[in-house]
Amino acid sequence: MLNLILEFETSTFLFFVTVCFVAGVIKGIIGFGMPMIILGASAAISLPSLGLAVLILPTLVTNIYQVSMFKRSDLVVCIKEFKFFLLFCLLGLFIGIKLFVLADLSYLVAGIGFVVLVVSFAQLIKLKGPKVNNSVRRSSIFGMITGLLGGGTGIWGPTTVLYLTSIETPKRNQILFQGLIFTCNSLILLTAHLYTGVFSYNTGTLSAFMIIPAIIGMQFGVGIQGYLNQEKFRVLTLISLCLGGFYLMFRSLYMF
Repeated sequence: MLNLILEFETSTFLFFVTVCFVAGVIKGIIGFGMPMIILGASAAISLPSLGLAVLILPTLVTNIYQVSMFKRSDLVVCIKEFKFFLLFCLLGLFIGIKLFVLADLSYLVAGIGFVVLVVSFAQLIKLKGPKVNNSVRRSSIFGMITGLLGGGTGIWGPTTVLYLTSIETPKRNQILFQGLIFTCNSLILLTAHLYTGVFSYNTGTLSAFMIIPAIIGMQFGVGIQGYLNQEKFRVLTLISLCLGGFYLMFRSLYMF
């Protein structure tokens, strides 16, 4: 493993160590954001494909860790409550991987980014809209959109979190479901990129090493999260969603 790590430039290796640690801290605090941070930082130094490969294992492991912090009974309740979102998200992922690989997703990603930004900002300033609940129809639609977007681009966090905040999901339930849905998506992303070649033996080794700074960072973040009440958690989540909306619009300019 060490020999493979040494094949990468020292600056590149240290860059990903730092980025994965920071992404882990943010994920520990609000329960999402790792792919956006790693992909965004990677694109900034013109290494988007390597960033996509690197994020796969740290994202998978931190999501599993996030779910493991809860009891099995909590997990069962969560699955029952959000079963339609989960089902349609997974269905959308498979369709997205097959159909959207050849499609131009730039307008779709930009549009979703704009919606995420506007709706999250409206919630942040407490602009009141009609109260919504976790209905079968709404859950299924958001799940399908999330799956299609995730299958085509590897981005599924903003739409998932936007849905959870729009139905005023309690902090504990939100953290658990985010971990659950992101774990399922991460497994599918790993499988897909084993076939595309993005996740190879070399890049996979680098990705495996980045689990360490990501987990350490996440533990710091979880400690901070413990001091956040529901309102502070809501505000931090919505601010992160606003940034996520900007990121999606930026990402639409440079799809890969």
